[in-house]
Amino acid sequence: MDINDIPFLVLGAAASVRDDSIKTAEDMIKKGREIATSTRSKVKTATQDKKIEATLQELINKGKKDQQDLVEAIGKRVRETLDSLGIVTKNDVERLEARLSAVEKKLFGEKAASKKPAKKPASKAAARKPAKKKSAK
Repeated sequence: MDINDIPFLVLGAAASVRDDSIKTAEDMIKKGREIATSTRSKVKTATQDKKIEATLQELINKGKKDQQDLVEAIGKRVRETLDSLGIVTKNDVERLEARLSAVEKKLFGEKAASKKPAKKPASKAAARKPAKKKSAK
């Protein structure tokens, strides 16, 4: 394995964990629905129904929280890995752009900082006129 493959390894691992966690969550939801359906058919009194509904709601809320915690943990691990590899993130670029904008305002004033850079000509060949075609006589 090459050192350049490490970022791809990390991203692949994160995607795999994410896919597995989504599948696991879907399986838990399916089993929960099956349990809820079979349980509801067996329950006879309103009191029991309320207890089951409360338990199911509690389990659903716990599952949502656990899923959110898992996503946050994966995100934290990916951020830590990116930081340790020294990979620049979108937030890093945005912070630098904001700092550069502030420096431009201080150096050149408000108007110069808001101007967009002038477009450069594509190339010398593109700036030239095309050669005239010889007409057939």
